[in-house]
Amino acid sequence: MTGASILVTGATGFIGHQLCRTLVESGKRVRGLVRGPVTLPPGVEPAECTDLLDRDAIRSALQGVNAVVHLAARVHVMADRSADPLTEYRRTNVEGTRILLEESLAAGVRKLVLLSSVKAVGEATAVAWNEETPPAPTDPYGISKLEAERLVHELTAHSALAACVLRLPLVYGPGVRANMLRLFQLVDRGVPLPLGRVHNRRSLAYVGNVVAAIEAVMASPAAAGHTFFVSDSRALSTPDLIRAIARALGRPARLLPVPEGFLRAARLVPAGRAAADRLLGSLVVDSSKLTRITGFSPPYDVERGLRLTARWYRERSAGRR
Repeated sequence: MTGASILVTGATGFIGHQLCRTLVESGKRVRGLVRGPVTLPPGVEPAECTDLLDRDAIRSALQGVNAVVHLAARVHVMADRSADPLTEYRRTNVEGTRILLEESLAAGVRKLVLLSSVKAVGEATAVAWNEETPPAPTDPYGISKLEAERLVHELTAHSALAACVLRLPLVYGPGVRANMLRLFQLVDRGVPLPLGRVHNRRSLAYVGNVVAAIEAVMASPAAAGHTFFVSDSRALSTPDLIRAIARALGRPARLLPVPEGFLRAARLVPAGRAAADRLLGSLVVDSSKLTRITGFSPPYDVERGLRLTARWYRERSAGRR
């Protein structure tokens, strides 16, 4: 792919920004699809598109492009207040993907990677999921991502466009927001967390591993037509994650040994049932198929990923003083 032009949708997002920077550093010509005037990593050409359903803007952005990484999406939120969330998710995540696929096929794009989510399969695992696990999404976001995955495979199955799907668990790293950032803040402030007796396991993915996985499938002809889970090399329990964050921050892990059943019954986990399920429940994926087919191996272990995240967190905190 050296010298080829790559379009990254969602280029200003958490993963997109990291991907664009890495691709430019490796000598690729990169175009970033953005909603308006923004700051992109040096060397990234902006292509403005205020709506993924704008065919003309998508067609223009695809001129001279050999590969597409599709990150742009209506993202999952904890409390969606839309009157019809599924319709809203489908508009962007399914119909937007359809238009991008159709225009990519018309433009002669050779490779496409769709970034999806474990939510396309469900919310919790009794055993590790793999790509053969029957999908059973439980919310509008997950339903829309599964429909987008199927659309990618249906529209490219008998075409010259080599497409694949990457399903991501919770992604962390420099620039992270939402729940993981909140967890860093709580640990940094020394807030006692009643999670010491939680016995779950959850897969995570450091953003550098996600970027490396994208590069791996783009470089591998064997990846075409496949769906892959992406994750770090090992899953962690919530208490082990908190301990690892504490080590990365140089703080003590203040874990209280409260029984899990009591946590649920007494509703001691803030932010509602969904947040409790994420902190207390298990969600483990088996990402060995990606290794088997492409030779990919995550370049970052969990400890290094959390150390790099902690460094960014410290720099962010210092800049806000």
